[in-house]
Amino acid sequence: MTPKYYIGKTLKIEAKDVVMDFQADNYNLGTALTYIMRAGKKPHNPICDDIRKAIAHLQFELERQNEQRAASEGSQTTTTKYAVLY
Repeated sequence: MTPKYYIGKTLKIEAKDVVMDFQADNYNLGTALTYIMRAGKKPHNPICDDIRKAIAHLQFELERQNEQRAASEGSQTTTTKYAVLY
């Protein structure tokens, strides 16, 4: 059974179904969406923790996209900075 914090209040749609519809091909964006949709709903898990985790996954994806773009443009130097998951 799916925990209540993963199910929307009005349409009763599960977070994973929204992610599969919009971002099934991108782990980081999909994970960020999931953290945002359930932010503050999981017992004993402050909303700020989920927001930080979503931001970290967005940062991972931004860096990945920048590295891919640099590689396709033939750039030899890429810098990777990793966000910290709290």
